Amino acid sequence: MPLSLAGLEAHPGRYIGPQLVSLALEAILTGIVINQSLTFWERAERERAVVRTLVSFVTIVAFFQSGIRFYAAWRLFVEDFGNWISSVLFVWADKIQSTTTVLMAAPVQGFLIWRCWTLFNRSRFVLVSLLALLLAQLVSSIIVTVQTFQIHFGVVPQAEVEAGPLPKVPISPTFVLSLTCSAVLDVLVTGILLAFLARSKQHVTSSRFRRILRRLTVMIWEAALPPCVCAVMTVLTYLTLVNKNYWDLTFQAILGKLYVVSLFVTLNGRADLQDGPVPGFSTNHPSNLGWALSTPIRVDIPTDIERGGVSMRHAQGDDSSAVNTPTDPSGTAVSSEKAT
Repeated sequence: MPLSLAGLEAHPGRYIGPQLVSLALEAILTGIVINQSLTFWERAERERAVVRTLVSFVTIVAFFQSGIRFYAAWRLFVEDFGNWISSVLFVWADKIQSTTTVLMAAPVQGFLIWRCWTLFNRSRFVLVSLLALLLAQLVSSIIVTVQTFQIHFGVVPQAEVEAGPLPKVPISPTFVLSLTCSAVLDVLVTGILLAFLARSKQHVTSSRFRRILRRLTVMIWEAALPPCVCAVMTVLTYLTLVNKNYWDLTFQAILGKLYVVSLFVTLNGRADLQDGPVPGFSTNHPSNLGWALSTPIRVDIPTDIERGGVSMRHAQGDDSSAVNTPTDPSGTAVSSEKAT
């Protein structure tokens, strides 16, 4: 939006505040991505090569985005500290935001599209419809990046401010299209997966499998809801606040990483179910996203029991059982081995 120096100095929270909040949220999400990535790679050997490649790609892009965000913050708060005009100048790190976001979102959405396609007996209609939305999102995001590099962001001279009201920034239909396609695709994919689980419940009589289906439903909601809500909020804040402040940029900054976290929630949650987690405990809940432990606690339990006054100890030493009690809900089977 066109800014005057007087307006910028009078309301720094509207323009510099969103960048500080974005940095803090980026740091939190980066920590979650690191933790979830470590959990995934501990069990990555059971995943297909294409899934491991996908996870590697989106993780690298997420770390790259974190790096350039910290670079932009360093420029704003250190190198150009006190320079009001420089604080609202978008550099290359800011202008490639749409492309980095879609590079994280598109692979994750493509993975979910493949899951929907296989659930619907490889329906061509489902595949073409969802891929069309994904392609529209990808192309429009790249176009937005190209257009952003052609726009000069700066402060309007005081002479123009005194001459009349500042001109309004026109809404970019291409940018709205990219975010709308992302939100619609999330809703469709989530709806398809939930509909499949709801239909499956009708043919399940075992209470154990009903619990599994119920946990899968919760996992889908937790994985799909945050990025979908963020995409909708990005569109709404952009349409309503683009000529008032920079708070719409906060939602744009965190959208891509929410898709990466969504992918890890899906993959790690699926592995937890395959391993048979401890009843009543799951890392799929948002409160456990950043704190899933994976290091087993080793407990030695002595088994030298005397029966009828006869000791069961061997000549070499005492028998004992080592029980691995995992704190990671991805594995709950208790294994024991003899230690001599």
